[in-house]
Amino acid sequence: MPVDKVIVTNLTALRQKYEAAGVKTIQAAVQALIAADKARGLTTKLIALDDEAGMKKLKAPPVKDATDPKQNKRAIDGVYKALVPDYLMILGAIDVVPHQDVKNPLYTPNPDGDTDEFAYSDLPYACDAPYSQDVNDFTGPTRVVGRLPDLTGANNPKYLLGLLQTATKWKSRPRTDYQNYLGISAEKWRDSTSESLQKVFNTDADLQTSPSRGYKWTSKLINRRLHFINCHGGDMIPDFYGQSSTDDEEMPVSHQAAFVALPKNIIEGTVAAVECCFGGQLYDPSGAENNQMGMCNTYLDRKAYGFFGSTTTAYGPFSGNDQADLICQYFLQRVLGGASLGRAALEARHKFVEKTTPLNLKNQKTLAQFNLFGDPSITPVAAPTSKLAVGAKIVHLTTGVAAAGAKSAANSKAVHQAAASERAERRQTLRAKGTMLAGMQPAMTKTKTAPPKNVAASLQKLARQLNLQHVDTISYRVEAPAQAHIAPQNAMAKGIMKVAAAKRPETTAFHVFIGTPQSTSANMKGIKKGAAKQGATKAGADGGTSAKKHPIRKIVVLEAKEVGGNIVISEGHSK
Repeated sequence: MPVDKVIVTNLTALRQKYEAAGVKTIQAAVQALIAADKARGLTTKLIALDDEAGMKKLKAPPVKDATDPKQNKRAIDGVYKALVPDYLMILGAIDVVPHQDVKNPLYTPNPDGDTDEFAYSDLPYACDAPYSQDVNDFTGPTRVVGRLPDLTGANNPKYLLGLLQTATKWKSRPRTDYQNYLGISAEKWRDSTSESLQKVFNTDADLQTSPSRGYKWTSKLINRRLHFINCHGGDMIPDFYGQSSTDDEEMPVSHQAAFVALPKNIIEGTVAAVECCFGGQLYDPSGAENNQMGMCNTYLDRKAYGFFGSTTTAYGPFSGNDQADLICQYFLQRVLGGASLGRAALEARHKFVEKTTPLNLKNQKTLAQFNLFGDPSITPVAAPTSKLAVGAKIVHLTTGVAAAGAKSAANSKAVHQAAASERAERRQTLRAKGTMLAGMQPAMTKTKTAPPKNVAASLQKLARQLNLQHVDTISYRVEAPAQAHIAPQNAMAKGIMKVAAAKRPETTAFHVFIGTPQSTSANMKGIKKGAAKQGATKAGADGGTSAKKHPIRKIVVLEAKEVGGNIVISEGHSK
């Protein structure tokens, strides 16, 4: 029987955390999920990546070291190749199945710069390309993937059991239940967030800005099922921060994880798209102030269906939309359109690559660092379709509600079969698109050569205007033009493609100036990972006051693209 959904995990790693008794309760909860999926028309299978006998049957290499990204990538690729499921769900946090160690193209060892050596990512698990640390090898995702995490470092399975129960009992709701939103923005990024909200919801009327507003949201706002957040975040810091449009040092708490965790503050079925730096970081709560779990874990604990966020330092402009703005927009647009969470993430990645190719360094990192946390098969919004299922009676198909209107077993079976056929056709289309996008991204190589004088002069001039302290300069050479994978063509089509390619300006290099605002660079020195635990995160608590030393680092990236003999400069600010 074909498998529609695969759940992959590492039982050895789970036993090390929860012992045999704890794993037994997790396995029982997974079986309940499998039974619920069956009632929804999905055949679901649990695969232990460390089970040598089971993996051998699939002709897939087992994982012998749970911490090894390469082993996990090869194992999951083997499972996917054997079963080709419509959904792939990773069960467990990064100490069960690790993120892939994709190298950050903006990395600099200078402590004032982007010190993320890796853009930790589940993107490679969504791609057919073999293990690599180069994000350019993963620009054509083809798989629908999501992660249902437990708590990193936990020894009690209660948290994971709660998430599995949410995944077991989920239900789709009408779009009207998701049309209203909680939109939170740093005041400094108001224009950018306003544009995002208008593109997703057709209105920015309910935009909340910080420091204008505090973090103790009314139930009318926080109980809305779609959340869009464009604020600052930090490494191993559970809260998000705003920023004044007139005083860069005024950065109060804009969204507090402890407040979110209170009863009735997040309602079941919530979906969040979060632009903030480290918004999707799965850190060990024992390293944070008051042992507070991160925002992603907190939302899921409150029965949110999905959380789309970044594992590391993310970027975006003060005005207009780019980087984190775009990929988060695209995700929510697809959720509202009736896509499953996993398909929404895949289609968001597709649209992002399509929109921004050739991917500059900021966009390469963005593509890698944003991940879906939640069961990828959950479809929050029930959207009507034009398709009919013919069984004991004719039934209109609706996304997310597999057996809507079915009154008999025969009719339910017809609906499930029709939905499966529709899903298979979508997957085929998405696979073709991912394959095509993979061929559009040119090869790039980091170079030690300094930028041309005219490029350096332009970057330095803009840096002076923005009052930036220079941290580092990085250059990449674009080695070859994009060559998309396309179907066989007739003579006319080939001729047209040749002329079109000749007309397209060729990108030859990217040059990046990394800096920090001079007014804050001195204060940022000495801020260490986990500063929240060290008492440096009192800024903005209740009274909205800011401490002199703030745990949130500010990085500005100016990126010059050489294209067709011209220079195009874009600007990005750490979230």
